[in-house]
Amino acid sequence: MTDISTFNHEADERVAAKHAVSIAEENWRSLCTQYASTFVAAERRSSDVQSALKELLQEINCNTKPSVKRVGRALDPNYAEGDNDDDEGEEGEGEEREEPTQPASALLADLAEKHRLRRRTLMQHSSLLELLELPSLMDACVRSSLYEDALSIAGFANTLERRHLMESSSSSSEKKEVEQQTVVVGVVSEIRRREADLRRMLIHRLRGDVTMPQCLEVVTALRRLNGVELERRNNKSGEQHDLEGVHAAMEMRLQVDFLEARDAWLEGGIAKVGSAQAAAAAASDKGGASSRTSAQAEQILDGIERYRTRCFEIVTQFLAIFRGSFAPSTSSSNNQDHSFSLLSMWTARRVQTFLASLNSNMISHVHDTATLRDALDASSFFASSMGRVGADFQSLLAPIFEPLVTKMIVGYWSDGLNGMSETLKACRDAGIAGPLFGTETSSSKESSDGINVDDVDVQSSRTPHPPRSLLALPPLARFLNAYLTGLNELRRCLLPGAFPSIRLAHSKLIADAKMALQANERAALTPGLRGEATKLREAAAKMKAEFDKCVEPYMQISLEVALGSFDYAIAEADKARVEAEKKAAVLAAEKARVDAEERAKAEAEELAARLKAEAETAAAEAAIAQMKVEEEEHSIEERESTEVQSD
Repeated sequence: MTDISTFNHEADERVAAKHAVSIAEENWRSLCTQYASTFVAAERRSSDVQSALKELLQEINCNTKPSVKRVGRALDPNYAEGDNDDDEGEEGEGEEREEPTQPASALLADLAEKHRLRRRTLMQHSSLLELLELPSLMDACVRSSLYEDALSIAGFANTLERRHLMESSSSSSEKKEVEQQTVVVGVVSEIRRREADLRRMLIHRLRGDVTMPQCLEVVTALRRLNGVELERRNNKSGEQHDLEGVHAAMEMRLQVDFLEARDAWLEGGIAKVGSAQAAAAAASDKGGASSRTSAQAEQILDGIERYRTRCFEIVTQFLAIFRGSFAPSTSSSNNQDHSFSLLSMWTARRVQTFLASLNSNMISHVHDTATLRDALDASSFFASSMGRVGADFQSLLAPIFEPLVTKMIVGYWSDGLNGMSETLKACRDAGIAGPLFGTETSSSKESSDGINVDDVDVQSSRTPHPPRSLLALPPLARFLNAYLTGLNELRRCLLPGAFPSIRLAHSKLIADAKMALQANERAALTPGLRGEATKLREAAAKMKAEFDKCVEPYMQISLEVALGSFDYAIAEADKARVEAEKKAAVLAAEKARVDAEERAKAEAEELAARLKAEAETAAAEAAIAQMKVEEEEHSIEERESTEVQSD
C-alpha cells in the first residue's frame, strides 16, 4: 500500500513538473511572439554592425597593404627600382601606377604615424561604439515614448554635424576629409530617419484621446523637433535661409498636422458611438418599434453631445496652444491671421459636416416631434457653445428642423383626411349609414355654435373645446381628432419659420376636406344607390353643412391658438361676445314685447271685466228700481182694493 501511494505521489510530481514545463514553454513562446520585432531588429542591427566592421577591416587592409609593400621593398637589399613585381601585372586597367619607392626612414615614419592614429582610434573604441549605437538608442527612446531623450540625441546629431562635417567641408582638403567622415555621416543620416519616425509617432498620438497637458507635451516635442531642423539648416554653410519664413512655415505645418490628427480622433469617436446606424443595430436586438425609436433617439442625442464636446475641446486646445505662439509684433501679425483663418476654415468644415450628418439622421430615424425637439435643443446648445469661440451656427439649424416639423404635422392631418374618405367610401359601397351617425347629447345643440361665450377669457390663450355636436357625426369627429393631434405635436416643437408652410398646408387640408365631402354628397345623390340610400344622402348633406358651419371655423381658431396668434383668438372671442350680446338684446326685446303684449292683454281683460261688472251693477240697480216700482204699484193696488172693500 505504501509503494502504491509513493508511486502515485511520484506520478503527481511528474505530472506537475510536466505541466509547469508546458506553462513555461507557453510563456516563453508568448514572450518570443511579443518581442519578436525587437529580436529581429537587434539581429538586423548586429548583422549591420558586423558587415560594417568587415568593410572597415577590408578598407584598412587595402589601405595598409601598399605601404607594407613599399616598406618591404625599401628594406630589401636585392630590390631594384626597375624591377616589377608579379602582382603589378594583375592590377586592373585604369589604376594609377604606384609612386616611386621612398627611403626606408620616410616610409617607417609614415607607417609609425598611421600606427599612432590607429592606436588613438582604438583608445576611443568605447566612444565610437556609443556613437554607432546612437541610432538604436534613439529608436528605443522613440518606441518607449521618451521624447526628451530622443530630442537630446537629435540635437547631439546637429552638434556632430557641425563639429565634424561642417568644419571639414570648410577646410582646404574638402573631398578627402569628407570621405574620412563616412561613419559620422552614416550616424547622422540614421538619426535623421529616426527623427521622421519620432514626428510620425507624435502626430499619431494626437489621433487619440489626449488631455490638455498631454497635448501640450506632444506639441512642445514637435516644436523642439522643428527647432532641431532649423538648427540643422542654420549649420549649413554656403546656403542662405530665411529662418523666420521657415519657422513660420513649420509652425503653419504643425497647426495643419494638429488639426488633421484631432480631426481623425473626432471622426473615429462619432463613427463608433454617435451614428444612427449603430442605434438601429443596437435597438434591433431589443425588439419593438418603441424601443427602436427610443434607442435611435438616444444614440442621435449622444452623437450630438459627443460631437459638441470633442469639437469644443479641439478648438479650446488649438487656441490655448497656438494663440500665444506669435508675438504681438507687426512682423508676426500676418502669421497670427493665418492661424485664426486656418481655425475658422476647420471649424466651418466641421460645422457643415455636422449639419449634413444631422440632416440625414433626422430624415431617416426621427418620426416624432418630441425627439425632434430634443435634437433641436442639443444642437442649439452645441451652436451656442461654439459661439463662445466665434462659430455660432444657430441660424443654420432652422432649414433642417422646420421642414421636418411641417412634414410630421401634415402627416397627421393627411392620415385623418384619408381615414374619413375611406370611411365614407366603405359606407357607400356597403350601403349602410350606421357608422355615419352617433349619439347626439343634450348639450350638443347648445354648444353647436362652437365657442362658449362664458369661457372666452379662459379659452383665448388655449385651444377651445371641440364642438360636441360632432359626436353625432363620427367621421368628422375622428378627422378633427387627427387634426388636433397634429396641433398637439406642433406645440412640442413650435418653430416660427414653419408657420407659413403650416398655414398653406392647413388651407390645402380644408380644400381637400371640402372636396372629399362634396364628392361624397355627389356620390350619395347618384341614382341607384343601394342600401340605406336615404340615410346616406342625409348624412352626406349633414356632414357637409356641419363642416362649413362648425368644423372649419373651429379648425381655424385652433390653428391660430396653436401658433400663438392670441390676437386672432381674442378678436374672434370679442366677435363671439358681440354676437352673443346682439342675441341677448334681441331676446330681451322679444321678451319685452311679449311682456308688453301680456300686460296689454291683461289690462284689456281687466277693463272688460270692470265694464262687465259695472253693466251687471247697472242691470241690478235697474232691476231693483223696477222691483221697487212694481212693489209701489202693488201696494197702491192693495190700498185701493182695501179702500174698495171698506166702502
